[in-house]
Amino acid sequence: MDPNRLVFINGELVPEPEACISIFDVGFMYGVTLYESLRSFRHEWFLPDRHWRRLKRSLGYAGLTDALSEDEYRDALGKVLEANIELTDPADDIWVNIQVTPGCTFPMPLLGQQTSDPTVLCYTCALPHREYAPCYREGKHAVTSLFRTPPPQCYEQRMKNRSRFPHFLSKRDAQRIDPGAFGLMLDVDGFIAEGTGANIFFVLDGVLHTPKMRNILVGVSRQYVLGLAGELGVPVVESDLTLYDAYNAEEAFWTTSSYCILPVSMIDGRKIGMTYPGAMAQRLLSLWSEKVGVDIIGQAERFAGQE
Repeated sequence: MDPNRLVFINGELVPEPEACISIFDVGFMYGVTLYESLRSFRHEWFLPDRHWRRLKRSLGYAGLTDALSEDEYRDALGKVLEANIELTDPADDIWVNIQVTPGCTFPMPLLGQQTSDPTVLCYTCALPHREYAPCYREGKHAVTSLFRTPPPQCYEQRMKNRSRFPHFLSKRDAQRIDPGAFGLMLDVDGFIAEGTGANIFFVLDGVLHTPKMRNILVGVSRQYVLGLAGELGVPVVESDLTLYDAYNAEEAFWTTSSYCILPVSMIDGRKIGMTYPGAMAQRLLSLWSEKVGVDIIGQAERFAGQE
């Protein structure tokens, strides 16, 4: 923990080592936590409006519409950025998580409470350059998981929540088989869904493919990449993809907020692509870098040893 870093808890900034919540918080007891993760570019939060829209929908789905307003969301993001950005090199950027729980349930049963007193946390941390920087040039491995993404009959996967036990099991097993690999998760019908913390894209016959939204967390970065592809005139298909498609892909890559786009070089021991990043990923990364005014790969490589 960094004693110089400040954490936002229910409207107040406190030193990171002093940041704590009650053991009776529903987010801890039941795993009921809705959240968003953003990164900055040039010390400004990237796509905060899109992240707010998704968080608002997640809160609405969970019946917590009044737990956080847009003004409160922006206030929390602004305060932690102002308080902590000076800890970051001017040429580097940071990551932020904002989390919302229903608050404490003790001594009343969860559904017996007449009023709500939600817990709102917001904290920053260094971008994980050390882990991901080498993967831009070497690629990241993937291992297909035995654990499936929960179907909509359980709960809607578009709700971004911390109750991600299948993803934890998937990542743990992937790293047991291939240390450093991500888990590649299928849905209950056997179609490719997502990674343990990222969406996935494949290039097949020059066309960009990505799984349908039915059983995935619809990532903000995923949607941003679809927009970039449109600007580049790259055809995109959202479809039911299987491991047959994955193993025969000319190129594959992950997308998520922290590293943006990361090449996949191997799936279940089968080599994917020849160079990293591949031609498609490179085009998308170049346009993304141009739009935000930051060399995404260059920044990660420069600061990989400074976390």
